[in-house]
Amino acid sequence: MSTRISLLIALLCVVPLSTAAHAQTIDLEASRLPIAQVDAAWRFHLGDDPQWAQSTFDDTSWPVLHPEDNWTPQGYPVKTELAWLRFHLRAPAHTQSLVLDLPAIDKAYQLFSDGQLIAQVGALPPGPAHNVISAARVFTLPVNSGNTPKDITVALRLWQDPATAGARVSVLEGAAFAGNADAVLDHFANAKAVDLLADGSLYTVNIVRLIVGASTLLLFWFTRERFYLWFALSLLLDISFFPVDMLSAHQAWGLYFTTYLTMLIDVLSQVTYIFFIVSALHPGKWKVVIFPTAMAVLGEVSIFLVLNHSIALKWGDIGYCLSDIAICISLGWLLIRGWRSGNLYARLIFFPFAVSAVSTILNNTGGVLYDLALPFSRTIIPRHILLLREPFEITLDDLGLLVSLLGLLIVLVYRFARTSREQQRLASALKAAHDIQNRLVPVDIPSLGGLHTEIAYRAAEEVGGDFCQVLPRPDGSIFVAIGDVSGKGLQAAMIGAVAVGALRSMADEDISPAITLKRLNNLLLRTENAGFITCLVLVLTPEGDVILANAGHISPYLDGKELDLPPGLPLGIVREMEYEQATFALPASARLTLLSDGVVEARSRSGELFGFERTSQVSQHTAREIAAIAHKFGQEDDITIITLDWSVPSFALSPSL
Repeated sequence: MSTRISLLIALLCVVPLSTAAHAQTIDLEASRLPIAQVDAAWRFHLGDDPQWAQSTFDDTSWPVLHPEDNWTPQGYPVKTELAWLRFHLRAPAHTQSLVLDLPAIDKAYQLFSDGQLIAQVGALPPGPAHNVISAARVFTLPVNSGNTPKDITVALRLWQDPATAGARVSVLEGAAFAGNADAVLDHFANAKAVDLLADGSLYTVNIVRLIVGASTLLLFWFTRERFYLWFALSLLLDISFFPVDMLSAHQAWGLYFTTYLTMLIDVLSQVTYIFFIVSALHPGKWKVVIFPTAMAVLGEVSIFLVLNHSIALKWGDIGYCLSDIAICISLGWLLIRGWRSGNLYARLIFFPFAVSAVSTILNNTGGVLYDLALPFSRTIIPRHILLLREPFEITLDDLGLLVSLLGLLIVLVYRFARTSREQQRLASALKAAHDIQNRLVPVDIPSLGGLHTEIAYRAAEEVGGDFCQVLPRPDGSIFVAIGDVSGKGLQAAMIGAVAVGALRSMADEDISPAITLKRLNNLLLRTENAGFITCLVLVLTPEGDVILANAGHISPYLDGKELDLPPGLPLGIVREMEYEQATFALPASARLTLLSDGVVEARSRSGELFGFERTSQVSQHTAREIAAIAHKFGQEDDITIITLDWSVPSFALSPSL
């Protein structure tokens, strides 16, 4: 038999055995039914007295109260702290125990049977007391009736916080039942199954949140874009409300602890959603999050003031609702501004955001009108507008949330696909840039008599702006150039490629380094490229003579000492610039080191520069060793090093015959 049919049969058997207002004893013996509803009329009294738990106490003078109804409309003060409820059960003969099924009671309470404490939920006076988040529970009541029916007295001692009085249901949130263990426990399980089915829309929404959140986290894993991370965190925080609600009810967490925890989750959920919207429109411009974030915090402050008895519940609820409305309006305004400025993602996000925002604004507006006791306030609240009743209730608010979540997921997937295509395009451009880079730094180095050349290059980014060339000339000399383009990345590499192309064409010409720099300077100015280039050009003859000119580049080092060269402006600044050149002869054995400013400007984690002194000390190392030392110290810019090791050929040193 299905659970649904079993539940219907059980409910048909559940009848109140005594509904008269004056009744005090509920006779389980009379009907012989295994389960009975026992909340028709209980005795009620304000105040506190330990004697009221005893079976011998006469409660006939106590008024009768319907415990499933709020006691305030039944004529009792709102701010009541302690109150007692009593009723009597007549158990059949040979009954060892009864099981009592109590619905949720949003108060701290103690349950007594014939003066014996059966259970306690929450903390009550005389010690520190606190209300709890409660759930339906079952309790075993000892009877031991023997051969005759036996009456037992059931008493509930209740405590409520005056600060929250009137904000929560006064007594029972449902019906109470008593009977034999099998019948009551079956009914309890079936009731829980019905409650779970009734929350089907909540499970559906949370499952969709989980799917969208997990998908977004995966997109973040692939891209490392915080745009995805903020949205995923917002959804995961929204999901966490559900387990907190379940745990708080079944573990009877304190009302204040649960409320503060929920407030923390709520503000984090709102703030991460705010960061998601802002990062989609204005990445890095976090000033625009200040107002909506302040509104999110202000909403939680309103609830905090209620819990600390500073303002009434009505005004705290109004403050929270108004802050929620302000967040939606401010984020909507950001999206509209982004749309008008041509932001593609503002247009894509606007519609799913608007669906959720309109629902949120209507829910909160209805809440404000309800707090102000205005008529028809509940008719505009989407979460109270039913669209579907079977197999579980689905409201207009649920539908709007699902549409919004799925719409945002589509936007995120589209963004990921578009970003992936862009990355593929950039990868192709980067490959082309690497090809260009290979031309900026030569692989095949020509030899000349007693000259040994080594080149080391380390880019600060995937593509750098440094370049160098070592080229043979028709007259047997070697043409050497080293340069540094201002800036980094692909643009610097492109400008460097222009310079290298020009240098290669001029290397074969019989022109001096100074003329080479002048012509290169004029060429760069004609191309109207932004930025400038520092460059050093030298020609080394087979006899060991060096002719060089410098355009703002770091001077070379000869055997560890920096050469004193005529100064010159970098290329690409002043037209028809004249450059001076210097000439000197290399000794019989020497190392000439040319390098870019990436060595000198290397910076340690403490902020210390590598500097010229260290550069001078390491300049006699090989090119690869110098590059490794500067990189380990803390590379910040491209590093290019050329070492020219010169030694006079042995035949040139032999005496003539």
